[in-house]
Amino acid sequence: MRVIPFLLAFILLVPVLALAETYTYGPVTITGPDKVAIGETFNYTVNVQQIFNHYKIVFVLSGYNLTGASPISPQYLNGTFSPQNFTITAPSVQTTLYLFFQVIAYLNNQIFYYNITETVQVLNYTILKVKVYNPTNFIFKDLNVSFYVNGKYVGSSEINISGNTTENVTYKWLSGTLSPGIYNIQAKVNSTVVKIIGGKYNIDIQVGNPFLEYIYIIIAIILAMILVIVVITAIYNRRNKPKWKK
Repeated sequence: MRVIPFLLAFILLVPVLALAETYTYGPVTITGPDKVAIGETFNYTVNVQQIFNHYKIVFVLSGYNLTGASPISPQYLNGTFSPQNFTITAPSVQTTLYLFFQVIAYLNNQIFYYNITETVQVLNYTILKVKVYNPTNFIFKDLNVSFYVNGKYVGSSEINISGNTTENVTYKWLSGTLSPGIYNIQAKVNSTVVKIIGGKYNIDIQVGNPFLEYIYIIIAIILAMILVIVVITAIYNRRNKPKWKK
């Protein structure tokens, strides 16, 4: 499935591979994220400079596993020289998406083709959360709550908080599948007045079922109890066995 967008681009014309979040080729600019969460709905924008009489856009989504993704069928839009938006829903599994765009532009009875392929990583996410408290009577707007994992900045959320209130703030960290270990989470807010409650905590990632060891212990205890009962029963029956006389 990886070769689908490249084959399409090669058949139509020479492909242009876009690896960055924003890519410009001649009069065409493609803008959108290069990493998204599983199941997330996001937009890609195609902007064409106003040098043509008119244009058309073809959009094709492909990848290894498109379970839950949309749109599955090709999309077609006629250009009006304003940004054209394509709404995309990521699959429900981790995978790599290939977004193929072809702009067919017309100018003075000539046709121009612009072929661009964007790559988007679809990743598992981990919810980071913290509480923010405003001890004043004033409303604070556009506060930035930043999150750090093991001391490294991973993202932020903007909030508005009323006076004398506490808000729960969450952030979807595109973590992918986490390796086993302990992850130190820290949150900071860009205010000397508004306070973070529980701004530091740990996430413990373990391999397999963390309760499996306890399950084995319980099973061993049950088996030992059954064995003891069987032995005691055998001894009791032997002692109380009737003696036959000739």
